[in-house]
Amino acid sequence: MKTYKLKVKLRENIGTSYAKKQREEGYIPAVAYGKSESNVHILIPKKEFYKLIREIGEETAIVELEYDNSNKKVLIQEIQRNIITGEIIHVDFHIIHAKEKVSVSVPVVIKGQENSPGLKKGGILEIHLHTIDIKALPEYIPGHIEIDISNLDIGKAIHIKDLKIENVEFEEDPEEVILSIIAPRIEEKTEAQQQTETQPPQK
Repeated sequence: MKTYKLKVKLRENIGTSYAKKQREEGYIPAVAYGKSESNVHILIPKKEFYKLIREIGEETAIVELEYDNSNKKVLIQEIQRNIITGEIIHVDFHIIHAKEKVSVSVPVVIKGQENSPGLKKGGILEIHLHTIDIKALPEYIPGHIEIDISNLDIGKAIHIKDLKIENVEFEEDPEEVILSIIAPRIEEKTEAQQQTETQPPQK
């Protein structure tokens, strides 16, 4: 998994009024926390963080926070936005360690749609899980989980138990359906349409 670097600075003043002023100065208040560790309150340069999340996209990624000659590797836990403007107002990071397994949700990426026999027959792809919960050491966390449906036919499904990724534990039910291809829906004719079709033609 790729690691992204982000230079931040420690946040000395904590509180709503301070946070508002810090946002006006071009920073996003944030906190990094982990098991058996004190919370680290930081300020992220707004422009740099927006650039970072554009680069990461929908992937799961490790971010290395750099501050005061120190650094911590983290995962983005939560991004809070203003409900009206959509602007990022706060970020939560989860501190990780190389030798400790971490639980994380990883996005699903589907490939092979153009070759799927089920889709070629007009079947409908139903996606039940857009992310999958896994547990792994940081070095083995995949940016995404790729699922190939190039051989998937109508009436078939892919379950959690069908996935095989080395050094990764799945925290979902093994029988959980990730996606399936179902038969195309046939619209039922209304009673009025049926009556019209059964009536003899007017002479």
